[in-house]
Amino acid sequence: MSLHVSKEHDNELARKAYAAVAEVPTIEENDRNRLGYHVWLYLRGELGSLEEAVHLARSRFRPRSLPPEEVVGMIERGLDTTATESI
Repeated sequence: MSLHVSKEHDNELARKAYAAVAEVPTIEENDRNRLGYHVWLYLRGELGSLEEAVHLARSRFRPRSLPPEEVVGMIERGLDTTATESI
């Protein structure tokens, strides 16, 4: 797949991805934006897992010792919440 080719529901997936990471405690807003972008790539099928999305985003979390597994859990809960809100 190419990022340069729009897919059906791209805007909806982007809203869902950025809403899912809204509560993740990051050092800077750009860290959260990068994380949201990589979650969008995951939702779009460009990345194989949320773990990969968190790793590739290279976001800095607060506290810095926050484990990636916990961040993935926060994102999963955020995705579940956005899925139930849209029903």
